[in-house]
Amino acid sequence: LKQLNLDATLHLIQDEEDIDGKYIKSLEHGMRLNNRALFEKELPLMLEKLKDKKSPMKENSISYPCKNKVFKFKDEGDKFKLEIT
Repeated sequence: LKQLNLDATLHLIQDEEDIDGKYIKSLEHGMRLNNRALFEKELPLMLEKLKDKKSPMKENSISYPCKNKVFKFKDEGDKFKLEIT
């Protein structure tokens, strides 16, 4: 990500003391983390970092499949819209 000139931060969760019980519930794979909670917490920060950057994307949306859902981010005017299907 840094090679693409993107600001990236890794939050490494290693110990039980890092489990808050609300956001992170387990040290097992997936941390029993709710996808919606992840996006509600991290998406505003990501969008703020990208606010003034130009994107080489030719499409006005990008999709991320996750298990049985698809998270689609659409650029609509001056806002981003998240569709979960």
